[in-house]
Amino acid sequence: MIGSVVWVSAQIGIAWVGAGLALSVIVVTPVILAFLWLNRWHRGRPRLLVSAFVWGASVAAFCSIWTQAWLHDLVNVIWGADVGAWVRPLMITPVTEEVLKGLFLLWLLIYRRREVTGVLDAIVFAGLIGIGFSFIENSLYFGRPLMEVVQSGGADTAAVATLGVTLFMRVAMVPFFHSLMVAITAIGIGIAAHRRGRAAKVLPVLLGLLAAIVLHGIWDWAGLASSDQFLIFKVYGAVMVPVFLAVFIVALVLRHRQGRMITEGAEMLVRDGDIASEEAMPLANLRARRRWRADIRRHAGRAAARAVARYQSEASALAIRLTRGTPADQDWLPEQRRIVTEARAGIHHRRAFGRLTPTPFRTQQ
Repeated sequence: MIGSVVWVSAQIGIAWVGAGLALSVIVVTPVILAFLWLNRWHRGRPRLLVSAFVWGASVAAFCSIWTQAWLHDLVNVIWGADVGAWVRPLMITPVTEEVLKGLFLLWLLIYRRREVTGVLDAIVFAGLIGIGFSFIENSLYFGRPLMEVVQSGGADTAAVATLGVTLFMRVAMVPFFHSLMVAITAIGIGIAAHRRGRAAKVLPVLLGLLAAIVLHGIWDWAGLASSDQFLIFKVYGAVMVPVFLAVFIVALVLRHRQGRMITEGAEMLVRDGDIASEEAMPLANLRARRRWRADIRRHAGRAAARAVARYQSEASALAIRLTRGTPADQDWLPEQRRIVTEARAGIHHRRAFGRLTPTPFRTQQ
C-alpha cells in the first residue's frame, strides 16, 4: 500500500494525496460497513479480511498502475495512439485490474478454501478487495482536481467542474464499482469452493472473471473512449444499476439463507456433541450473540470475548456445512470439527477469568 501511495504522491504531491485519502475514507467507510454487515452470521477471520483490503490497496492497485502503463506504451508503439485509445479501456485496464484483484480470491480458493463456506463469504472478501483498490484510486481522482481548484483559487472553472463531476461519480454513482466487479468474480470462486473435481472448479472461476472483465470494459469504454458524453449515464442506468441490484439481492438472499442454515444446524451440533445445549439458541440469534460477547467482555476481558467470537464463527461454519451437506462439505467436516474443538478449548482456557457460557436470552430472530 505504501508503494501505491508513493506513486500517487509523485503525481500530485503528498499534501494532495492526504486530502484525497481523507475524502476517500468518507466514501469507502459506508461500503466497508455494508460488507461487514453481510458477514455477521459467519464472520471471516479478521486478519484475512484486513489482508483482502490491503491486497486491493497495495498489490492490486500498484501492479495495475505499472502494468497498464507498460502495456499502453507497448500498444502505442506497435499500433499507434489511436488504437491505444480503444485498447486501453476495452482490454488493458479491465483485464489487468480484474485479474490482479481476483488473485487474492484464487489464493483463498487454493490455500484457504475452508474459509469460504459459500458464495457469500467470497463476496465479502471480494468487496473488501474492491474497497481497498478504490481507496487508493480515489486518492488520485479526488486529489488531482482538488489541487487544481485550490491552486487556481477557484478561478479555473474546468477544474471546479471536474471536481464536481468526480465527486458525484465516485460518491453518488459508483462508490461500489470495484467491489461489484470483484464480487462477480467471487460468485464463481464461491461456487468452486464447494465443488469436487478440477473442471467443476475452473469453469465457474473463469466465467466469473470473464463476466467481470466484460462489464468493466463496457464501463471504461463508455467513460473514456466514446464521443457521446451521455453514454456513461446510459450504460450506468441500463447495465451497472441492474447488475448491482442483482448482486445485492443475491447477497441478501444468501445472508438470510446462511442464518437459516445456522439455525437448523445448531440443533445438529448439539445432537453430535459439538456445542453445549445452552449455546444453540444464542448461536442462532445475532442479538443473543452480541449479548453473549458483551457479557464475556465485562466478566473476562477482550481476549476472552475474541475467543468466543471465533468459537461462534467456527461453529457457524460447521452448522452451514452440516445443513447444506454437499459432498465437498462432507469432506471438510472432520477438519471443521477439529477447529471447533480447538476454539472451544480456547474458551475453556480462559474460564479462570470469568464465566464464558452464554446468559439466558430470549428474543425473536
